[in-house]
Amino acid sequence: MRKARAVLPRYLLLPRPANSQPQASYSSSEGASPHSYHLHVNASSCSFSSSLELLLQRCRTIVQLNPVLSRIIIAGLLHRKLFVCRIVRHLAFSQSQNEFLVYARLIVEHVIHEQPNSFLFNTVIRAYSRNHSPEEAIRLYVQMLRIPVPPDNFTYPFVIRAANVRALMAEGLQVQGHIIKNGFDSDVFVLNTLISMYSDHGEVDSARQLFEQNRQVVDIVSWNALIDGYAKSGSVEVARQLFDEMPERNDVSWSTMISGYARHGELGIANALFDRMPYRNSVTWNSMISGFARIGILPIARKMFDEMPCKNTISWNAMITAYAQSGDVDSARDLFDKMPDKDVVSWSSMIAGYTQYGRFRDAVSLFKRMLLEKDVKPNEVTMVSVLSACAHMTEIDLGKWIHAYIDRCNIKLDDNLGAALIDMYAKCGNIEAAEQVFCNLKRRNISAWNALIVGFAMHGNADDSLKAFSRMQDSNTNPNSVTFLGVLTACSHAGLVDEGRRYFDNMLKDHNILPNLKHYGCMVDMLGRAGLLEEAEELVKSMPMKPDIMILGALLGACRIHGNTEVADRIKDGLLGLESGQAGCHVLLSNVYAAAGKWNEALEIRKVIKEKGIRKQPGSSLVDLNVGE
Repeated sequence: MRKARAVLPRYLLLPRPANSQPQASYSSSEGASPHSYHLHVNASSCSFSSSLELLLQRCRTIVQLNPVLSRIIIAGLLHRKLFVCRIVRHLAFSQSQNEFLVYARLIVEHVIHEQPNSFLFNTVIRAYSRNHSPEEAIRLYVQMLRIPVPPDNFTYPFVIRAANVRALMAEGLQVQGHIIKNGFDSDVFVLNTLISMYSDHGEVDSARQLFEQNRQVVDIVSWNALIDGYAKSGSVEVARQLFDEMPERNDVSWSTMISGYARHGELGIANALFDRMPYRNSVTWNSMISGFARIGILPIARKMFDEMPCKNTISWNAMITAYAQSGDVDSARDLFDKMPDKDVVSWSSMIAGYTQYGRFRDAVSLFKRMLLEKDVKPNEVTMVSVLSACAHMTEIDLGKWIHAYIDRCNIKLDDNLGAALIDMYAKCGNIEAAEQVFCNLKRRNISAWNALIVGFAMHGNADDSLKAFSRMQDSNTNPNSVTFLGVLTACSHAGLVDEGRRYFDNMLKDHNILPNLKHYGCMVDMLGRAGLLEEAEELVKSMPMKPDIMILGALLGACRIHGNTEVADRIKDGLLGLESGQAGCHVLLSNVYAAAGKWNEALEIRKVIKEKGIRKQPGSSLVDLNVGE
């Protein structure tokens, strides 16, 4: 079924009939859709416009909206200034904002030459600003200047808020030039949005300069914006000086200062201010709870949560996330089940907690339950977690269903979600589908490249993996430690020893990336597979950190394959000192001796295993490649 387009009816192009005096009313049957209303030419003009306005407010889809707008246009009501202002405001801020906002803009562009006023532009610019469409807000502002419709002191705050994103900072500075030129720089509402813009971008010195230049007009909002800017930039002491200088404070002032201290881990001072606060609000409670949770002091965070008089969704989510990230997913689930109103953050945090700590089936089960909810839908963050669970369980059928769901629901396929899909398909054995997802991505960040490089390496496609690495560098994307794990794994599986050595050396020399245990593990595995045991042993000895069980296990595995008991003898003491409770490497060492016919040594190791009660651990991969980094 084709989706209805947001295009104004052709009647919009028709002029109003001369001396037209619309006289109409409407009637409808119970349950009829708005476009099935019947017009009767017998009511007053005022009653007619009021009736159509009521119909307009009932519309929820474009299909319902089109016939109502047609009647408004035919009746010539777009020539009435107050009526137009009301319907533009309704369309711009309706529940179907994304679709109806297009109509609001078209109406403004149609009537603005006949009714030049800033209110119509301000309404739509504000809607775009709130609707996460800052570029459209800026474009409409430029269009406003070209007509020209003079901006006023309401226009500039809306435009500055739209430009308050890093990508539009240059446009924000240009708008500031217009503000100064048109004499609005001393208007306190305009001034406050400028201070907030500079503060939000970390330009606190510029924000402070504006503040000091306009001391005679600043209000409590100006003080709060500047304090917030200093607190977010890490200058908590300066923020506190301003806080102490304030002629008056409100709950935002206290909340901003307490949040600043909590955000930077100074919870003692934050708590002292919290105790002094004349009236605590949910923001300050949540700041304290999140602060203690962030540094892992969960008992105090939970105590404050339990004492909080009126908990909101943010409070519940803060505690659920804290428990989930600490690994106590059972406590997180207990709170989750008790939570009265769950939002997408609640569901996503719980699913992510299950996935992070290996409870993949619980993650998938909760995701399926989430799909049954009427008031909440999964977002990109939810999908990344559940796709990771599918990848670990190799549940490709569910993964394909989720991919189709993403397409069906028009969920934005951003870099991280794209990487999760690539990783899922690769781990589930369908590297062709993984490559297709990669090719369809509009933008590819390091996570997407890593997922593809690692995916090829996992499937033994070393040539494709190394070609992808070369293409990544050509795209000016800098590799990270995960990238090199994929590259070294590809070299190891394909026996490309010389290339592996070169990539390993280039990590630090060309990219300033220090190899970690996993990189050393790849190198030991690669050298061991090639029979270069002495070189592998020397590499282990040269490591700046102690080798772990995985590295020694790889070396012992190579000793068994190549029948080299000399290297095994030399690492035996280090192995026995390293591991006291797991049997994996002890069994490998015993097998090395047994394969070489050294039965006494083999029996000795078996005896150690039995005497010390060393148990065998479940199998695991030498290198656990986390492509999400």
